[in-house]
Amino acid sequence: MVIALAALLMLVWLLSSLADLNGSPVWFPLPLHIAVETFSIVVAALVFAVAWHSQQPVHRSNPLLACAFLAIALLDLAHMLSYRGMPVWVTPASAEKAIAFWLVSRVLLAFTLLAVACRLCHRSIPLPRHLLLASSLGLVALVVYLQLFQPQLWPRTFVEGEGLTRFKVQMEWLIISLFALAAWVFWRAREVEGGGYFDGMLAATLVSILAELCFTAYSSVNSFYSLLGHLYKIVSYGFIYQVVFVSSVRAPYERLAIEMSERIAAQQRIDYMAHFDSLTGLPNLSQLEDRTRQAMASALKLKGAVAVLYVDLDHFKMVNDSFGRSFGDQLLCTTAVRLQQALPDSAMLARASGDEFVVLLADLKNAEGASAVIQLVLDELAEPFMVERQQIVVSISIGVAVGPSDGMDFSCLLRNAEMAMYKAKEAGRRTWCYYNAALDTEMRGRLYLINGLRLAIEREEFFLEYQLQLDLASGRVVGAEALLRWQHPQWGLVAPGQFIPAAEQSGLIVDIGEWIILEACRQAARWQAEKLDIPRVAVNVAAIQLHQGSLEQTVAAALAQTGLPASALELELTESSLVDNTEQVMIALAGLKALGVTLSIDDFGTGYSCLAYLRRLSVDTLKIDRSFVSDLPNEDGHAIVAAIIHMAESLGLNTLAEGVEDEATAAELLRLGCRQAQGFFYARPVPASALPAAIASLPA
Repeated sequence: MVIALAALLMLVWLLSSLADLNGSPVWFPLPLHIAVETFSIVVAALVFAVAWHSQQPVHRSNPLLACAFLAIALLDLAHMLSYRGMPVWVTPASAEKAIAFWLVSRVLLAFTLLAVACRLCHRSIPLPRHLLLASSLGLVALVVYLQLFQPQLWPRTFVEGEGLTRFKVQMEWLIISLFALAAWVFWRAREVEGGGYFDGMLAATLVSILAELCFTAYSSVNSFYSLLGHLYKIVSYGFIYQVVFVSSVRAPYERLAIEMSERIAAQQRIDYMAHFDSLTGLPNLSQLEDRTRQAMASALKLKGAVAVLYVDLDHFKMVNDSFGRSFGDQLLCTTAVRLQQALPDSAMLARASGDEFVVLLADLKNAEGASAVIQLVLDELAEPFMVERQQIVVSISIGVAVGPSDGMDFSCLLRNAEMAMYKAKEAGRRTWCYYNAALDTEMRGRLYLINGLRLAIEREEFFLEYQLQLDLASGRVVGAEALLRWQHPQWGLVAPGQFIPAAEQSGLIVDIGEWIILEACRQAARWQAEKLDIPRVAVNVAAIQLHQGSLEQTVAAALAQTGLPASALELELTESSLVDNTEQVMIALAGLKALGVTLSIDDFGTGYSCLAYLRRLSVDTLKIDRSFVSDLPNEDGHAIVAAIIHMAESLGLNTLAEGVEDEATAAELLRLGCRQAQGFFYARPVPASALPAAIASLPA
């Protein structure tokens, strides 16, 4: 727009020689002057009003701009009242009287724009608003007094018939210079801090320069140049008003609107997260609880039933570890869709946490009404899943609690359904289980057991017994297996089959396992110091110990603390722990072998088949499970044991038979090629102090 205005001025200058644009008084008569000046006064007053009431810290120059434009509006009013042809205002109206007020107004505008530009660039401290206001009003009063009552003090600015005086033209060029300097400062600030505010102020300053150029050229106050200059002045005021209004009113309003929109969106997100799962989009337990409360009230009224199904994906952690969290998240989303498809429209599906979902079945006639729906769910999820172009089979375990018989409120039904789900997992997974009161008793017993396990280490309630391991050919002792025992002060001796599964499920086996390794190494070091001929000690390692990644550090610390040679320690691993997360297991086994310990596979043949991994696994011994050894007299059992021994020999692995209880079994194992054995035929598990006597009483 500034370029267009400059082009207009250039066009007027070119046409001035063809038309009498400068000398003719018809271009800018008195009524038009009054209208133009009134408009400029209104715009200046608007600038004052908006800038004065804007008190935001970012607009630190607004008080200066407001007070200056109040003075400019008053000076423009004095200029309009003094214009030739206007009524007497104290003194007769004249061109020089009007020009005097005009020059002061223009000089004030030039200095104000320059001051604003400098303050914006140098981050000046805020100016006192009311002092500025008083100063601006005082300046106007002084100028009016001097012009009305001391006119002889003012230099000549206009001569009738001749036009502008030298002083007037020089003042206009001085004003132009001030505007140009302000424009340069605004331009520099615009490059540093960006456009917006600075663009508008720069445009206002440049248009003011164009206005001043017009006022250097006219020879009559009524000429076209005078009209054009006044119009340019209004345009410059308009730019300033736009800048002040946008920065002080519209921009804050727009920011407020954006903030309100963001706040509303954030509140909507919070509300959504309070009632829906962010990953699957399913309702969460909070929303399901509300629905269950309504369904339970209806069931009580109609003498019906509601069922809460607790659904858990089997082996989901292994999926996450093997394929990554992103794959697991997609599997959860796909599972949610498949579950929703299998459920009736009246059912409500919610995500509890992790790989767990909860289903509400309302309007059931009786407790057995949920069975048909559960079977549909199991059938739907039995079909393979396609995730990231990979086919995967997922199974689920479901626990069912039926209200009102199994609970009157949601929390009770949810807790009971979860207990039933764990019972379904114990039953072999891929199935469902209804809650019954016995589960509650069993769960409480398990909780008591876990709480007791948490305190057992620090209370020194654990101890180890050792069962000797012998070479079948020579009868020589080759080692002793450390077996964990728990002597509870109230419960007495707790059976390992009762507390070890609870320790593994709760994760406490990690801390307990560290204690076992340290205590077994300490005892084996004593045997060596006492010259007791027990070459090695064998320690059972739980799957979670192998997978959680710190087993190597635990073993290394125990060996260093006790001084036991690594070759005197054997770690017994289960088949299932070797199959899950194979690559991580390989790394862990390699680290353990690097320490120098020996490794064996415990209860070989009873878990997952790991024959394909035996060549890759760094194990030394296969322990033949006691179930196969006890079945040795039967043809099938004999064939299995013979196959295991033959396979171990072909792979260069040692074999050790567990549960040898008679001489005939020992003899047959030796004939088949088994190298080592342990069992009641040789020695029962005994405390370390009883081992010398146990060795002395070994069969010849």
